[in-house]
Amino acid sequence: MFTFKTLVHLLILRPIVILLFGVNVFGRENLYRLNRYIIVANHNSHLDILLLFYLLPLKQINKTHPVAAMEYFSKSKIIFRLVRYLFDPVWIKRGDTEYFTEFMNVVKSKLDDGHNLIIFPEGSRGLPGEVQHFKTGIGRISEQYRNIPIVPVFISGTERSLPRRYSIPVPIWNNITIGPPQLFKGSYREITHSLEDTIKVIAGKEFAGRHKRKTKRTKPVITIAVLGIDGSGKSTLSKNISKSLSSTACSALVSDTLEFFENGRTRHTQPFVTENIRHMVSDYAKNAKSLKQYKVPKLTELLLRDILLNEIKRWYSPDFIILDGSPVLNLTSWAILYKENYFTDDVCHKAIRILCSLDESIAKDDPIYKDFPELSALKKIKLNNMNLPDIVLFLDVNPQIAVDRIDKRGQAKQVHETTDKLEKLRKAYLTTCNVIRDKMKVPVYILKGDRSIEETLSEATDFIQKILKEELNNEKSKN
Repeated sequence: MFTFKTLVHLLILRPIVILLFGVNVFGRENLYRLNRYIIVANHNSHLDILLLFYLLPLKQINKTHPVAAMEYFSKSKIIFRLVRYLFDPVWIKRGDTEYFTEFMNVVKSKLDDGHNLIIFPEGSRGLPGEVQHFKTGIGRISEQYRNIPIVPVFISGTERSLPRRYSIPVPIWNNITIGPPQLFKGSYREITHSLEDTIKVIAGKEFAGRHKRKTKRTKPVITIAVLGIDGSGKSTLSKNISKSLSSTACSALVSDTLEFFENGRTRHTQPFVTENIRHMVSDYAKNAKSLKQYKVPKLTELLLRDILLNEIKRWYSPDFIILDGSPVLNLTSWAILYKENYFTDDVCHKAIRILCSLDESIAKDDPIYKDFPELSALKKIKLNNMNLPDIVLFLDVNPQIAVDRIDKRGQAKQVHETTDKLEKLRKAYLTTCNVIRDKMKVPVYILKGDRSIEETLSEATDFIQKILKEELNNEKSKN
């Protein structure tokens, strides 16, 4: 419901922001899909609050409160009352340790009532264009409210529009980059440090984006998918490949969890909200009692995994992303369990093209849409822009050996973890690999799963390096 304050923001403050300053906003969707959040931003100027409120959905204006320094705004009664009415801040007294307990109580009250916060962890305006050391208050808040997403935001331009010791703003264009929402783990100090690193990463990407030469080609992120039936050892191989490639580069592993590696070691990161949702859906799928119950949650998990892949490319830009299974190739191959009679090379090829938006030559009345209505549904809701891997490895294991390995885990089996179903999946994966290699020119390598992990890893990395070398030579010949 709109209030008079909402109308003031809509009809007065937002037009001022647009007409006087102008704002480029990147990643707005990361905020608009949330009802609960804590915005964490760098602090350049007193214009920052005005710009952040410009970002908010109108329905969230009355429920969002910035943390503001009472001693600064209380210098003028008029300004204090105006700021209190327009933004309803949570006041903090900087340097007053006794007041901190009262401040935290107000913060808890707001969050418990379902409201949102805007926090500047630097504490005060820092050096122009530089992210300062974060204070631990945000870590303490996040530690107590781990279920509320943190939205990292980097602001640039306001340090020139209204710098320190100036009272009249200058009409300079501003940029706001909204990172993906994250749920933080670890102690409050670890959370604070991780958030500071996140803002600095976004700041570096935003600065590079504004200053890179248009003629310069950016280095693409190489995606490597490791396929295999359950019990094949693909998760172990994926992780070892990620570590191996990270000796000279940065690699990300998308498996049951999301991990980053540099110099052969794990690099600490916080999970995206998408990652947490994916885990919940995946757990539901694993507990399904039939293939019919398994179908929808598994499809959802694969789509979320593909969205996560896009988020990794956009916000972290590692050199390599190693996929423990490929969303688009898994989705295609799993069709054999539901409609085995329709599963042919041609259908497999068309399905991948449709799922990757490469279907210009496929007629709208093609029988595949009737046989697989899920493809039509995904097109209608625009979820058919999935990522085709650059390199594919298939770890081929006898299904009976895979089932024996699964039994040794001592855990409840999933509905598809039987010899006959895994045999069908093995057949489907081999068909999919042949299709993308022969018809879509994706490099594919079949690995025998009866070798030691050391031999398999060596063979896999040799193939990857061979393909990378060929690609490099092709690029050189073009130039």
